[in-house]
Amino acid sequence: MKTSIGRRLGVVLPAIGAALVLSAGSALAAPAWVSTPTPDQVPDGVPFNNVFNAVTARTSTDAWAVGAFERANDDDGSAILAEHWDGKAWTALPTPNIFRFNEVLRAVSASAANDVWAVGSGNMPGFAHTDPISAHYDGQAWSLVPVPATTGGSKSILFGVANLGGGNVWAVGRSEANRALIEHWNGSAWTIVPAPVPAVPSGNTFVGTTLNGISARSANDIWAVGYTQGAQGTNSNKFTLTMHYNGSAWSVVPSPNPAVPTPAGTTQVLSSVVSISAGDAWAVGGTSDIAGFQPARPIAMHWNGTRWSVTTLPDIGNGGIASVTANSSTSVWAAGGPGDPGTVLHWNGTAWAQDTTVPTGPAGSTTLRGIAAVPGSATEVWAVGNSVGADGNNRAFAMHRS
Repeated sequence: MKTSIGRRLGVVLPAIGAALVLSAGSALAAPAWVSTPTPDQVPDGVPFNNVFNAVTARTSTDAWAVGAFERANDDDGSAILAEHWDGKAWTALPTPNIFRFNEVLRAVSASAANDVWAVGSGNMPGFAHTDPISAHYDGQAWSLVPVPATTGGSKSILFGVANLGGGNVWAVGRSEANRALIEHWNGSAWTIVPAPVPAVPSGNTFVGTTLNGISARSANDIWAVGYTQGAQGTNSNKFTLTMHYNGSAWSVVPSPNPAVPTPAGTTQVLSSVVSISAGDAWAVGGTSDIAGFQPARPIAMHWNGTRWSVTTLPDIGNGGIASVTANSSTSVWAAGGPGDPGTVLHWNGTAWAQDTTVPTGPAGSTTLRGIAAVPGSATEVWAVGNSVGADGNNRAFAMHRS
């Protein structure tokens, strides 16, 4: 029997409850989103699961989507999925594979055609323990690059990466000690950079921190987001977490928690961030509670150079937002949640609206996990994830708005 796709391919949606269920909304003006064929990997001729977790777009003719595909041999685990867009079609490139090991990429960032970094996690099939991994594309081939090990009993994963070029790359996630993991590549090696420990609200005991996303506008203006975990009696709470790097050190920046606390505990998680300017950044995620007293709700918050504040979203039902990107301060895009079709929201500088031009995935119900605007373009955006076929297997999915 094939192992669960959630375990084998590391499908990670924000831990914020149910899927987004969209209500009717006004469609945005053309151009519409168009799905683009992606060549699924079919080891041994068997079309098992293929999933995209993230996308990056450097130009209109240079984009990457990464994730994992399931190998036919149960003992061999899942393998890295990396596909490239050349302006005409997606091509799956060969990727390194460790025998009897699962490898999953969860984020990708490119500074040049020959400088692409991706990060994620790996583990032995059947074992819960995970270690962070990183992979680099040098213009010719993908290779795995060692990252420092951490100690502790938690799963260690890298969830986000930002490549500034010139040997300056940042990656974030969670360590085995259940602490925010920040790693830096200096052109020669990855090193762990100390992460500040945030305070938890009164009545809570600090448990841990996780960083889910990162956005680097420059070497001295970098944002990372995630959550802080606290314990209140027998309840587990999660609170939004934002950190900023000013070129010298990381610091915690206060962020709002819009959910009403419940007797069973409340989850408030940020999954992704995009920095547009020093006084303009967006972070997205969602809220929920363990016992279901409150419905899961998406959240979007804005940085104005002084503070973070929650913005109003359209009534799109339950669930959370997985990823955010921007063409400009008046064109911000957010995506996430399973559905048919997937969910995309757009900020026009004044308000958020649902984009109703999203196509249905070719295999069926669609989940969007990553979204990326093409730098310098006013309208060009990519979004990726997977669609689920009648056979229950996932097919890699990409769509384009040009």
